[in-house]
Amino acid sequence: MIGWLLGYLRPYRASFAVFIGVSLLQILIGLLIPWSMKVLVDNVLGSEPSPAWFLRLTNLFSLHDKFSMLVAVCLAGLFIGLTSGIVSVVYTQLQVGIGQKTVLDLQRDLFEHLQKLSLGYHQKTGTGDAIYRLTSDAFCVYSIILSGIFPMITSLLTLLLMFLILLRLEWSLALLSLAVMPPLFFVIDRYSARLSERNEQVRVMESRIYNLVHEVFSSIKLVKAFSREQHEQQNFFRQGTHTFRARLQITFQESLFSFAVTALTLAGTAAVLGVGGWHVLRGDLTIGDLLIVIAYLGAVYAPLSAISKTIGSLQGALSSARRVYETLHLEPEIKDAPKVIKAGNLRGHIKFENVSFGYGNDRPVLENINFEIEVGKMAALVGLTGAGKSTLVSLIPRFYDPTSGRVTIDGVDVRKMQLKSLRESISIVTQEPILFSSSAEENIRYGKLNATREEIIAAAQAAQAHDFIENLPDGYTTLLGESGNQLSGGERQRISIARALLKDAPVLILDEPTSSLDSRSESRIFTALQRLMKSRTTIVIAHRLSTVRNADKIIVLDKGKIAGEGKHEELLQTNDLYRELYERLLHGFGLETDAVAGNGSQWQLADEIPNDIQLTKS
Repeated sequence: MIGWLLGYLRPYRASFAVFIGVSLLQILIGLLIPWSMKVLVDNVLGSEPSPAWFLRLTNLFSLHDKFSMLVAVCLAGLFIGLTSGIVSVVYTQLQVGIGQKTVLDLQRDLFEHLQKLSLGYHQKTGTGDAIYRLTSDAFCVYSIILSGIFPMITSLLTLLLMFLILLRLEWSLALLSLAVMPPLFFVIDRYSARLSERNEQVRVMESRIYNLVHEVFSSIKLVKAFSREQHEQQNFFRQGTHTFRARLQITFQESLFSFAVTALTLAGTAAVLGVGGWHVLRGDLTIGDLLIVIAYLGAVYAPLSAISKTIGSLQGALSSARRVYETLHLEPEIKDAPKVIKAGNLRGHIKFENVSFGYGNDRPVLENINFEIEVGKMAALVGLTGAGKSTLVSLIPRFYDPTSGRVTIDGVDVRKMQLKSLRESISIVTQEPILFSSSAEENIRYGKLNATREEIIAAAQAAQAHDFIENLPDGYTTLLGESGNQLSGGERQRISIARALLKDAPVLILDEPTSSLDSRSESRIFTALQRLMKSRTTIVIAHRLSTVRNADKIIVLDKGKIAGEGKHEELLQTNDLYRELYERLLHGFGLETDAVAGNGSQWQLADEIPNDIQLTKS
């Protein structure tokens, strides 16, 4: 997994090389900092003989009196300190810059892969989980490599260099400083496994909170309609409390871990100070040497303490990395076959051959579906709720694949077509209009990204949306709010229809496209849709008989099976289920019909009046 994360540093090799160089420079400057204090105490303020390198510097700059040496040593210490600060600033900028770039690259790959995963995956895991993986888990590449492993390596390198210098000053103190290592590694080994498991649990809990928040605020109208604010508040607080307690347990373990490391380093420091002081009293060390030992000891133990704190955050980052890695290596259920063909200029002849489908082995939805729709014809799907109408049309653009049988367009199995080109050849208008929070113009342009303003306006006019868009505060550039909440249901639907019209695809799927519209708007839109449908293969899912009465073919679905097929008048006479649906519609409006009773009289919808409830007798 670490190798996989390191791959994200590859595009930034040059910057990372500079980062390594700056890190080494930072280590070397850290090694120099205590020496100005040693020279000041031993050679300037004290009477210890000056080392050869210091005598050469004093002769070079003509520093022969104590005061000038004092000033020089102070200036040297100031220079080293300022240089260390500047190098630290450059180090931080490089660390954050490279880190943010790698995070963005990982987020880009994760976002791309999440879009490729099937609808089933997203319906199962939820939108909040995807958001959490993108916004939180993706930072694992920065947390592990640039603020975790690499600082640990530089800390260990610093520890090694300082140990070698201590070894030259006084080998017994150097060895004594390492006495804390065995118990320290024992503590790290014991706690890291526990922290890893608990961090994994907390990541799952936090993603559930994201899911909860997303569901509530994307359904805020429903929440308010049922006055369930308090209920959702309790759900949020309950989930948050579970997460808080789990996070608190991790924090407590990390605090115990940090305390154990601090206690060990304090014990080591006390031992080295005691032995070092004893060496000074014996004359084996100077006070300046002891100051270097103390400074290096602090610099040695500081990385150890930092490592102990890093271990906790590193375990959390590793949990995130596993979640991201698992997601990126999930194979999309719906993907291009090894040898696919581009859909090209489809004519639109659709055929279902012995198609069955289920969301699981125990959830069959469609069974042995056989029908075809000729080029440029309109087919309507009708049936009771749950009959499988929406699932059936979802097989055409391959939102799902059949468990058996095949769906073909122009004689080619859709599974052999390139997904992108297949879906570009199909326009879909859903029952619930789906809009983005961008402008009206951008929502319509989504059907054809390179469309001109004139084409967008023409599509809006055909969908009977132009007039109300023009009356918006900023016309076509008016922001519609999340999911288009600044518009009525009918207005949102008309914009989604304009988007489908603009796409101008050879296959058109209408999933109850006028369910949000009044009869007058429905009539105007269907006038536009009928012009569009003349040269396109169209499948309509509808409950209103005014929607399906002119269909070339009506397919009646019942519990996932085809219960009838034909035209409106034919099905009224021959299909019990269709006649029942027709009766329910009429009785719902308080109307009676002798045709349904079977006395030979006929009722038909008036051709000149598109409203369902207006009938004429012949």
